[in-house]
Amino acid sequence: MSLNIATKNYRCDQTGVYKWFEDKKTAQGQWVWISRAIYLSKTYRQIDTGGILWELTFHCNDGWQSDVISRKDVTEQKFTALLAKGADVSTWKTKVIIDYLIEQEYQLPIEKMHEQVGWLLEGKRLYFSLDQLVALKNQSSKYIGDYNISPKGTLAEWLLTIKKHVVGHPSLELALSIGFSAVLVGYINRLLNIHTDSLIFHICGNSTTGKTTAAMVATSGFGDPKEGPRSLIQSFNGTDNALTKLIANNNGMPICCDETSLTLMGTKKLVNVLYTWAKNLEKARLNKNSVQRERASWSTTIITTGEGSLIDQVNQNEGIRVRVFEFQNIQWTTDAAQAKAINSKLSNNYGHASEVFVKTLLGYTKTHIQKSWEFETEQMSLILPGSKFNDRISKKFALIIMAAKLINEAFEINLDIESIRELLVEQEKESLEERLIGPKAYELIREWLLKNQMHFYINRDGNPDSHTIWGRIDIDKKKKKTQAFILPNEFKNMLIENGFSDAKVVLRELDAMGVLIKEKDSKQNKYHTRRVIKGEGNTKNGVQVYGIEFDGQFIYQTLTFSDVASRRR
Repeated sequence: MSLNIATKNYRCDQTGVYKWFEDKKTAQGQWVWISRAIYLSKTYRQIDTGGILWELTFHCNDGWQSDVISRKDVTEQKFTALLAKGADVSTWKTKVIIDYLIEQEYQLPIEKMHEQVGWLLEGKRLYFSLDQLVALKNQSSKYIGDYNISPKGTLAEWLLTIKKHVVGHPSLELALSIGFSAVLVGYINRLLNIHTDSLIFHICGNSTTGKTTAAMVATSGFGDPKEGPRSLIQSFNGTDNALTKLIANNNGMPICCDETSLTLMGTKKLVNVLYTWAKNLEKARLNKNSVQRERASWSTTIITTGEGSLIDQVNQNEGIRVRVFEFQNIQWTTDAAQAKAINSKLSNNYGHASEVFVKTLLGYTKTHIQKSWEFETEQMSLILPGSKFNDRISKKFALIIMAAKLINEAFEINLDIESIRELLVEQEKESLEERLIGPKAYELIREWLLKNQMHFYINRDGNPDSHTIWGRIDIDKKKKKTQAFILPNEFKNMLIENGFSDAKVVLRELDAMGVLIKEKDSKQNKYHTRRVIKGEGNTKNGVQVYGIEFDGQFIYQTLTFSDVASRRR
């Protein structure tokens, strides 16, 4: 290679770096060899962090090598790390080499690069960053992140595949809209400065339902949809920290984690991962110097797939159930031929559509987007089943509908908006009963009392001495009411054994239902009461218990002689 670099005080060619030394008395000078050749081949401004990066090229015994370092590491102490790569920067030379490279830096243009994906602001300029920066007028920048999002194939082939194999199939139309909703989630968080959770959708069912194909449809507009180390479809088999890193600094690109059944993490860690994903912020950590590290953030749409339910793995956790939307046993593809055609085409044509979609979105003002979101939220709330979660769910599902409408506009296709809306409503109907912890716990307690009535005094009688005592049950035959008073430890153990992680949450929900029996004069938010329970070593005021009232006389009790005599014959 031909190399000829000249600065104010230095020059560099294939033979090495030279410095000009001049005798002040005689004004005579000469070039003195300093080191093997090393030079700045490129300088970059990382626009998402503001930092400067140097790409250094240097000659080693085995030829030319390159390395990229942060400019903040260009100090005498840290620069010697290049010795390990083969650069001739031994300690006594370091100061001179740094001085030479800084002189050369003034001669090079600064190129732009980025590591984050999705919406970002550079000064007052707004971009959507993928392989390049997308704006109404594109800006050149090199992507240096972890994903393969360089476009492959053509937009025309991608769009032909969507028109031929996706349009007309509501489930795949939904998958496509879920993918593009990531752009809107990032837009609302980063541009409108309105916090909304990242969307999490779990697709589950057996291997013939087309789960992976649906994930490919959702992600192919943005990058490589084939599962692999740099694909947008990653494996769920990782630590909680690794799974969080997958979405760090992502503000608008969909990401999929495949095969949740592979995870070995327990319930507690899985719940933490899902909460962290939804809340858009990495948990606080300290570095080795006990100083809090900068926390990564994100706002996007996350898709998970697996044969089994993700909700079932996190027990009766109401918070997760309003943050993870699960589609069970939907037939995403009609047959193997359709799945094969989609997989083949999208594996070779991807990463083009996001730019078209983003430019369509940028054609509208922020006010218009916000009002559209409010309108779609209101429309969703009218047709979703009534619950205390209606507003929260409506805001999230509204983004899917907005994405579908923008897809139709951007690509001039005809996704069936009402069919997509119907699938979302059906999903909410199916999950609502599971999500409502109060009614679910209420029925569980009723069943538990039936199975374990031998451990309770029933109307102060009927408990054999051979059983441990868990409380008492009072049956009012005239009012047809049953009241159960359960000792706290037994109540909490029963809930834990049946997957309810927090007894206080259950008690709060039972109280909201109006079935919890509490102390009437309690001014504090306490959920217990007191009752005398035979055999429990009571004080005259009884012991602390949790009281729950049920309609009906659902526990059988042997009739006394007076009961029989009072009945009409």
